[in-house]
Amino acid sequence: MKELIQGLLELIGAVIITVLIVPIGVLYSFIYSIWLTITLKKWYALFAFWWIIIEGVLSSIGYLFHSIAYFLDLIWNVASGEMIEDCITAEEHTEFRKKNVTVSASTGKLEIEGKLNKAGKKFTKFLNVGFGQKRHAIDAWNFLVALRELKKNYFN
Repeated sequence: MKELIQGLLELIGAVIITVLIVPIGVLYSFIYSIWLTITLKKWYALFAFWWIIIEGVLSSIGYLFHSIAYFLDLIWNVASGEMIEDCITAEEHTEFRKKNVTVSASTGKLEIEGKLNKAGKKFTKFLNVGFGQKRHAIDAWNFLVALRELKKNYFN
């Protein structure tokens, strides 16, 4: 529950800051881009300036899509983790059904430990193909371990 309230407060704060700063920033960028174009005496400077802004916004939207996919993966692990666990391993008490752990990371830990059954090995290959990586599940687990260490050392 603490994470829900903290996340909601962060979202509210971010929306307030966005409403205040983005319109001012866009107006400033518009004026600056015209000044830059006049100063450099190159008409394409205006387009180059705005292309950087557009590309940055599109990149941010892509990151938002990634974050939504990650959020859904966290839900899958908690809500469906036991079912996935029973399908891909004989092990109990794994990372499945734990909060803030993805299905990929849970599978990656089992893959590293050599505890996947035949279906689990096929599942991890499916994840590799689906995410376009050679070792997606293992990389997801290693990323989670590194992230936990970073949080422990710098944010607790």
